[in-house]
Amino acid sequence: MAARFICTNSAQIEEGPFELNLYLRKEDISAMDKEKALKEIQSNIKAGNTLLASRQISAMADHFSNDPFTLLTCVSLLKVIEDEGAARVLAVTISENVRDEDRIEIAKGLRAAGFPEEAAKTLLNAAECEASVRETMRARFDMMDFRGAIESYGRLAEPTLEDTEIMIGALAALNEYDRAVKAARELLAEAPGVLSVQRCYCATLSAAGMFKEAERFVKDNLKKNRSSSDANALMSCHLWIDGKTAGAGAYASKAIREDPGNIIAMEILAYCLVEKGKIKEAKIVAGAINEKEPGDPAVFKILNMCRVLG
Repeated sequence: MAARFICTNSAQIEEGPFELNLYLRKEDISAMDKEKALKEIQSNIKAGNTLLASRQISAMADHFSNDPFTLLTCVSLLKVIEDEGAARVLAVTISENVRDEDRIEIAKGLRAAGFPEEAAKTLLNAAECEASVRETMRARFDMMDFRGAIESYGRLAEPTLEDTEIMIGALAALNEYDRAVKAARELLAEAPGVLSVQRCYCATLSAAGMFKEAERFVKDNLKKNRSSSDANALMSCHLWIDGKTAGAGAYASKAIREDPGNIIAMEILAYCLVEKGKIKEAKIVAGAINEKEPGDPAVFKILNMCRVLG
């Protein structure tokens, strides 16, 4: 079976969907502060009044047309209610009207919302620095410009663990498995106890067809501490990549019971729920991730998966 690729307490996940920030017409907004307006929109999203919420978000965007960060919030809200067309139009508008001092932060927001092309355009005129190169690399990776991502990685003076994970993912996507596996082994030696690094290592081995080695690593890791949230999350990642949805979901659930804040386990659980047709439940998990890590790219990956497979 071909390997899958990962896009990178239960009570808390049972609570209702998104606690993102929203009744209002454009003229109402002037008499309300932004936080209150967002809460009004949030209320309609939670109640399922998506048509009304869409109109309200549009009014919000019109009223705060000169505030790119509020516009980014509007993009995220539009993605949540699955108004992809309106979200894309607004994302393009943001990318074409960004101030120089905001380029990097705006690019981060656009990429996290699932618009890497607009993020890359935003960075075209950014002054070159470590942060702009890093964000360009990530946008290129999300655009599947893997060679461009590797080129950008090479211009980083001090790459982070996550930067290197992305570079390894790009090598694997280009079928350069020898280089990818070598880099993954080196990264694991540098940070053996970091879950995201362990996931990168296992995913790279699996992509290279080295399933048995990946499985042995995951099982040995779990034997050291069967109650470890990270060890169970890693097993869930491995099983998901190997196409074993039921097992992946079970281990992800156990990881979350041990640590309700394990984002990687929550992400895998959401993927499993989507595959089982439990779209509403998957969105609830995405909402829980957003509560813990606002704007985490996993949120929008899950929502996109819900939209495509739901």
